[in-house]
Amino acid sequence: MNDLNSSLEEALARVFAERERGLLARAVVVAEVFDENGERSLSVLTTPGVMEWDALGLCRYGVLSIEGPAAAYFAGGDL
Repeated sequence: MNDLNSSLEEALARVFAERERGLLARAVVVAEVFDENGERSLSVLTTPGVMEWDALGLCRYGVLSIEGPAAAYFAGGDL
């Protein structure tokens, strides 16, 4: 899996650089994938060197950054 994680890091760094978004420090990618039989699974990948607690922290922060605006939208902005 290390080769996959390294490829992920290279691809993300290139995309961020091309769009002048800054230097990639670390990343967690959550992706739904279909296998050759059409079965779905969830794949969680990190850039190399990301510890489990760092991945969890990045994911939790991401969830919170999505939940707030979503809750405000569904509450009609009355939060």
